Amino acid sequence: MIAADYGMESRRLGLTRSATSRGVICLSVSGEVDIGTVDQLRDAISEILDEAGVERLLVDFQPLQFLDSSGIAALIAGYNAAQERSIGFGIVNCQGTVRNVLEVTGVYEVLAANEGP
Repeated sequence: MIAADYGMESRRLGLTRSATSRGVICLSVSGEVDIGTVDQLRDAISEILDEAGVERLLVDFQPLQFLDSSGIAALIAGYNAAQERSIGFGIVNCQGTVRNVLEVTGVYEVLAANEGP
């Protein structure tokens, strides 16, 4: 699915969903996550977590250029919602400024995806 499939068209945020293996969904996030785009990310995460058969959600940040505190809050909410549903949740390919922001705020270690299912 592409961003338009979620009804989320934004010039500053791109969301691309793919299935990596049975029960594992990858949500690639590109552009900027800030107060103006965070609802799109939050909605995409919620939609995926509500799907039947989802065992793990990986949020791929390789193409992401910017993340603010509202984005961090959305990730923490997604992580908590996944935990309540016994669904694995983690971020992958986080680098540069985005990774630094997550490390400085102390949430990188919690959100970084562990190896395995």
